[in-house]
Amino acid sequence: MRRVSYAPLSTMREEQAKVEKVATNRRKRLNKEENNWGLAIVLDLLLGIGPWVVGACALAVGLWAVHEYVPGAPEVFLKFSAPAAIAAVSTFSVFLLVNKITANLASNATIVTEFNNLTGSLINLALWVKSQKVPDKTTTALREYDDGSGQKYVTNQISMTLSSVPYIVKYVGRGVDIWPEGLPIGQDADLVKTYKRYAAKNTQGSTGSMTPFTVAVLMLGEQIDQIQRGEKKDTEYAVLFAQLNAITNAEGTIAACSGYNPPYIMDALIFVVFGLFLVLTLVSDLIPNNGANAVWIAAIVSFCTIGFYQVSDRYWNPMALRSKRSGQEPLISKMCVSTELAITSIFAQQYQKLSEQPGALAVTAETAAAVPTSGFHLRFN
Repeated sequence: MRRVSYAPLSTMREEQAKVEKVATNRRKRLNKEENNWGLAIVLDLLLGIGPWVVGACALAVGLWAVHEYVPGAPEVFLKFSAPAAIAAVSTFSVFLLVNKITANLASNATIVTEFNNLTGSLINLALWVKSQKVPDKTTTALREYDDGSGQKYVTNQISMTLSSVPYIVKYVGRGVDIWPEGLPIGQDADLVKTYKRYAAKNTQGSTGSMTPFTVAVLMLGEQIDQIQRGEKKDTEYAVLFAQLNAITNAEGTIAACSGYNPPYIMDALIFVVFGLFLVLTLVSDLIPNNGANAVWIAAIVSFCTIGFYQVSDRYWNPMALRSKRSGQEPLISKMCVSTELAITSIFAQQYQKLSEQPGALAVTAETAAAVPTSGFHLRFN
């Protein structure tokens, strides 16, 4: 009796499972959960202000207990009464805190602004590629994929690569590993293979791998070069590379801003100087003059000074914010989603009929009009 081999069937099931998983990732990527503002504010209070308020209260309770129950402590406390020294320490403490808070908020604004420039350049590049009217190239040939919701959508390789760039920049800025199958390029096996090959360590004898953004730019450069091949549009293609330069400039600013760290002594000075100010104020003024009330007064002092610094420190890098529990509008995540939808929509518009080639979808005006467009809209609400 002839034995039946089930290996091909098993392989088909595995491949189908991979396709479904990648499609599901796309649906989840484009449909973020609503931001939980209440939880975000609670986390800001607990993780930002809470530790310092609790620490200041504990310090005040400890010093008050020493003042009340240790013989001779009140006389010793009075010896620390030095208004000039406390004024100098408090002034320096405020100077450090204000400068650090300002720097954190400026970093937040700079990253958001440059990320907007990055996504704008990507959309401009998509529009320029679309305007070249070269649908018969491998990278511009439309293909059909599952959208994760039981329907289909059409896109091409350069669209998927362009759409992946914002996610790559965000994940690098967040400091997490990039899973290429979770990016827009994840639905194209050739693009995933290319990405992994370029990102692999010891490539072509090198000691390390290229950064994810460098890989994406290299892939875009190769795709633009492939589009240009055989065309006589040198001036117009120069514009494409100018947009590519704008993308790299914006990413460079983002990387410099998110990767910059001031001298470590500056951060240490903030905590040391504020701690010194709080101890001197408690010992020389608050506890001798206010007794146990110094506990809640110390909490207010911490809340209004270093507590706000800690909150600003949580938001200096908006790429690290989770879209569902952010005390700030998750603009970075929303720009990633809206850019992917915009670029996909650009290339899903009407093309002239594509020449037949393996794996390509011949799209006419009728088939392009039949593509569901309800999902392709800029979403900032």
